[in-house]
Order: sequence, then structure tokens, then C-alpha cells
Amino acid sequence: MMRKLFVLFVAICSVCMVQAQKVKGDLSPLKGQGKVNVVFVYDGVTYDGDSEAKFFKDNKDHDDFEQWKTNWTSRFRDDLWEANFLEDLNDEVKGLRLDFGEYDGTTYTMIVKMIDIDPGSFAGPFSQPCKLTADISFVKTGTTDSFATITFTGIAGTPMIPVIEYRVKAAFEEMGETVGEILKKKVK
Repeated sequence: MMRKLFVLFVAICSVCMVQAQKVKGDLSPLKGQGKVNVVFVYDGVTYDGDSEAKFFKDNKDHDDFEQWKTNWTSRFRDDLWEANFLEDLNDEVKGLRLDFGEYDGTTYTMIVKMIDIDPGSFAGPFSQPCKLTADISFVKTGTTDSFATITFTGIAGTPMIPVIEYRVKAAFEEMGETVGEILKKKVK
């Protein structure tokens, strides 16, 4: 009985989380493109509204902090967050014959500009998921003028994940899946 109540509580919390997205522009130029280059940008990213420097200062308790800090800005981004974002995005758009990734020579590029990463917290039933705020722009490769944008505010992953890097990963997965769902509706 307690297990059922707990599962119900988690489900209700997941449904109640505010996730907003706004789509502007026309995504139809992506139709039939095959491969689309993807670039992730973290310049100026904040962590729950605070600077990256404050975020690292607040997380000095990690074992081998310097290695963790290096991993946070390289390996975790590349191998966990971005890789899983792309995997979930590509799973969603299989029927569109689009493939998103690091590709040279593509006609279009998707730029994922991270604005804020609220890493959430793990506290049993009071856990908070990671929430992401990002602007995703679609541009003709080599230009900066976007023909479409998707803005995410507070897109959340799974709340019950104890390890911070994996809470962030879950939110990136959710964002990738949601971008794919939007593309399935808008690219026809």
C-alpha cells in the first residue's frame, strides 16, 4: 500500500511540474535534410540563477573536487547530457529521416544555448528534479539568423535521482524528447 501511495505521489509531482516551451518560426526547412549539425553552447550559463563560480564554490564537498569540476564542464556535458539529448531526439524523429549530431557540411545547424541549469536536489520524497532553461535556434549553417527557435523554461527530468550529474542527464533527455515531439508535429 505504501509503495502504491509513493508511486502515486511521484506521478502527481511529475505532472504538476511547470514546463513551458515556445516555438517561433517555421521548422519545415528541415524536411528531407538527412543530417543536421548540433552545437551546444554553455557561455554564460547559470546554475539556479547563480554564476558558475558560485555553483562550483557551493559544491566543493565532492571527492576529488578538481577532477569533478573538470568532468562537469567536459565529460559530463559530452558523454552524459549531450549524448542522451541527441539519443532521445533522434529516437523521436526517426520517421522524419532526420539525424541530429556533430556533422560537418550540413545545410542546417541546431544551436542549443543553455541559459540556466537548476540541478535540483535529492531528499527522498521531497526531491526536486533538475530544471533546464534553454534557447534552441535553427540556422542555415555558417549564419547566425535563425529561421525557427524553441525556448524551454523549466523543463524537468526525473526527481528521484540521487546523483546530481544524472539528474541533469534526465532533464537533457526530456528536453531532447520534447524537441523531437515538436519536430514531428512541425516538420511535415
